[in-house]
Amino acid sequence: MRLPIFLLTLAVMATATIYWKHPVKDANQEFEYQLKLIADALYIQDIDLYEKLVDANIIVAQAIIIKYVNSKAEYIHSASKTADGGLIAVAESTTAVDERVKRIYFKWELNAESPSGYKLMVCSFCSLTGC
Repeated sequence: MRLPIFLLTLAVMATATIYWKHPVKDANQEFEYQLKLIADALYIQDIDLYEKLVDANIIVAQAIIIKYVNSKAEYIHSASKTADGGLIAVAESTTAVDERVKRIYFKWELNAESPSGYKLMVCSFCSLTGC
């Protein structure tokens, strides 16, 4: 009797996992999806959602994401999944006047508390991180 209950419990927990429910598999689409979620949280001024999606230690994240989203000339230079399931991406601006702020580096890590399953941990201009 314990085995069927255990298997049923395991099946329910497995289907409730957010990582299996995520609709996007491609790294470029994942990058755009994650940025859209963060931009939407900023747009509707949902501070709780924003704090679940973005690490509180990133001071410039809000300004960088607003710059990225508002400029329609931005494009993804590279995006890939990491070995531990995270996501890293470099976006490039074709409208940047200053060459130092032309590329933007993003890094997401898996996070169970985040509604999307990812939390933005690094967001900076490449001139600051050396990428």
